[in-house]
Amino acid sequence: MMNQKPALITEPIPYKTLFPWLNLFRVFRLAVDFQKIILACAAILLFMLGNQLFNQLPFAPQQPVSNRSELVHQRIEFPPRNSDLFLHSPQQGLTPIPEQSPGVLNLVRGTTLLEPMSYFTRPVLTLFETGASWSTLAYATTQLLWAIIIWAVFGGAITRIASIQFAQDDHIGMRAALKFSLTRILSLVSAPLLPFAGMGFFWILCLLIGLLGNIPSVGGVIVSLLWGLAFLFAFVMSLILLVTLAGWPLMMTTISVEDSDGFDGLSRIFSYIFGRIWYFLWLVFVTLCYGAACLFLVELLMQLVSHLAFWGVSWGMGSEQAFELFNQGKTNLATSISRGWGAVLNITFSGFVISFFWSASTVIYFLLRKCDDGTPIDHVYYTEEEADTANELPLAGVAKAGEPVIERPVTPDKTDDDVQQEAKESTDPE
Repeated sequence: MMNQKPALITEPIPYKTLFPWLNLFRVFRLAVDFQKIILACAAILLFMLGNQLFNQLPFAPQQPVSNRSELVHQRIEFPPRNSDLFLHSPQQGLTPIPEQSPGVLNLVRGTTLLEPMSYFTRPVLTLFETGASWSTLAYATTQLLWAIIIWAVFGGAITRIASIQFAQDDHIGMRAALKFSLTRILSLVSAPLLPFAGMGFFWILCLLIGLLGNIPSVGGVIVSLLWGLAFLFAFVMSLILLVTLAGWPLMMTTISVEDSDGFDGLSRIFSYIFGRIWYFLWLVFVTLCYGAACLFLVELLMQLVSHLAFWGVSWGMGSEQAFELFNQGKTNLATSISRGWGAVLNITFSGFVISFFWSASTVIYFLLRKCDDGTPIDHVYYTEEEADTANELPLAGVAKAGEPVIERPVTPDKTDDDVQQEAKESTDPE
């Protein structure tokens, strides 16, 4: 009898178990979600409304912040500048316009994945400007508080939807997500504000050192001797500021995932970042590289949509008449509506950027938590209402994602003899 070699059983390599950071490549699928993009667009509109109101305040700057140029970069050109290069009406020949079409480098610069952080970081950095006036500080504080409130509501809702999708491969509605964030608004707002309370304490200590300099004759000597102490206080403030600027999205994500308070969100992120700093930087690096490719593809698609839409209309209307709808010198109804559609394209693109940003923050939090304390990735807090919704049976004919499909046993077809036998048995008297 010949020796038989045992058959080799090959199993797929669990790459995501060996390299959990590969889960970052799920972010694009999480970000391409209609509800998240709608929430992000609503946040942008509220930021515009807030800026419009803040510009009317007595301490507003002389040159108020533009609502659209600062909040929504005009990345999607409508109408396209280079339409006449390729697209023309049948009666016209190819007449290139003198402007050069934007190249690949221009496509990827401008809007970046970190742009949503600017709503928070820009006013924070203004608060630390040397020699800033009281009106400037008041305006920056107003913008900061408004940004925290908006992101607490809409960022909290986006991260709530993303956390359920990522951990349980399930889905909750936009109304349930907004209800979750609104009921926890105090925790979501307090999480990024608590670090500033700690910084304020050390700022007061530095202020006291500065007040000693007003003592006649010896004030300068006292301050010069205490510069080392001021450096120590400033070092602590620098650490708090850097972690706050880098980790405030993760603080809100913590509350969305764990249903905890603001202090827990603050302490967890400080522990994760200080304890896993290199892993955190690696996750951010991978996210930025992957996000740049995703944003480039989405922008390219939307540029193509704008290009082909104008091309189709220009063949029926004529290119000159179509361009006349966007004439900067006119303010009629048709021109206003046409420009409005261009704003819709740009707000939608910015909405996708925000959706990607908060979805990426959610995945990064899950990975940091697993690396630091070993909590499984699929662990997320469920409210009673969400649990009842998740436990409902799926639609008929649709298997719940992530669960095996149990097929019914196949019943053999009946022959004619079987049918006649059953009919005979049913007619025979007992």
